[in-house]
Amino acid sequence: MKTSLLATALHAALLTGAYAQGSDDVPLMRPEEAETVQRQAMQFIDAVRPSVRPVVPSTVWVWADTGSGKRSVAYGTIVQDGTKALTKWSEIAMARGPIQVVGGDGATAKAKVIGVYQEEDLALLQLDGAQYHPVSFNALAAPKLGRFLIAASPDDTPVSVGVVAVEARSLREKDQAFLGVIANTDPPAKGLRIESVEDGSAAADAGLQKGDLILSVGGRDVGGLIELKSVLSAYRPGDSVEIRFDRKGEEITLKAELKERGANFPGFPNGRLSQMERMGSKEKGLSIVREGFPTAIQTDLRVGREQCGGPVVDLDGNLVGISIARADRTRSFVIPAKHIQDLLSREPVSAEVAQAAMEEEEANRRQQVRQNLPPQQNVPRAIPAPRGAAENLRRNLEEMELLMERMRAEMDGLEE
Repeated sequence: MKTSLLATALHAALLTGAYAQGSDDVPLMRPEEAETVQRQAMQFIDAVRPSVRPVVPSTVWVWADTGSGKRSVAYGTIVQDGTKALTKWSEIAMARGPIQVVGGDGATAKAKVIGVYQEEDLALLQLDGAQYHPVSFNALAAPKLGRFLIAASPDDTPVSVGVVAVEARSLREKDQAFLGVIANTDPPAKGLRIESVEDGSAAADAGLQKGDLILSVGGRDVGGLIELKSVLSAYRPGDSVEIRFDRKGEEITLKAELKERGANFPGFPNGRLSQMERMGSKEKGLSIVREGFPTAIQTDLRVGREQCGGPVVDLDGNLVGISIARADRTRSFVIPAKHIQDLLSREPVSAEVAQAAMEEEEANRRQQVRQNLPPQQNVPRAIPAPRGAAENLRRNLEEMELLMERMRAEMDGLEE
């Protein structure tokens, strides 16, 4: 990768992302401006194309019928002897009938799930009918903050270019640092006003009180819950962090030893489970499972849901990891290459065990939804139903579940 490209990389990367996502994400602009953006994006794609070429032969489309006809549902990364591939488990778990993989050269193979790494949401496929070129795990050092990343595709055209937004860290709830306050922004003043402090939490031990206005955490100003969550994501349970706050006009600084968000601090009952119910979700493009990974690099790669599972490289073409999830408009996650290599030395669980675990989670989730519904006032009785009522009821229940899911997400956002 030529050094001269770096000067224009960030701007072009943004353009590339906008181009890749379609007109909905592109700001309003005149036709000639849009044409310029598209032309520059294509020029940048051509410039970074050599970086992904080492892994293009190791990238495949994974085809399956998950209920809406057979189509490409994810990317796969060829590993080991070239007859195995890793792909995103949650995207093929509900597959009906055979699974196939197709390379950029058209080579097609039948695929069978021979194991599942549940925490990483990765399935190991055995391929029959073709042999591909496996990825190389030569460079295993995790990329540092701000390094450029490129998501590969099977057809030699990079999916997206982004940067490392947060270095590799655990996304499991039990590994995340927890301060233990419920707070709200305090407009027009800057800061977070503490509404309550959890007993036994890091905040309580440090002496924070209801009514305190948090101004900064770890030397970074916090003006909202998202900023607070972002700051805390860089810490682990047991870390000490400096908190500056205002109490009745007096500015105070103290240190808090962060704790893990565990059984002592309920309020996140769903955890990884809350990410599972996206089947048929209207939030198109987001992954079904997009949190809770034991280690992941956070990036702004604009990788679509059906493009997760493929390799991600740096500007020198070194494998950085496998794209595992599109979390929202600005966040995607990559499982680091070193973790993938370690993973392959472990014995995965069978597809049946992983399937049973998913079904159990689904059953628990539905039970929680039912428990959150208002209690019935009367004994149900049979009444004549108009044609199509059952389908309308099913659709309404699905919408209600989505609403409950969003409400839980909002509640999660209120507590840090």
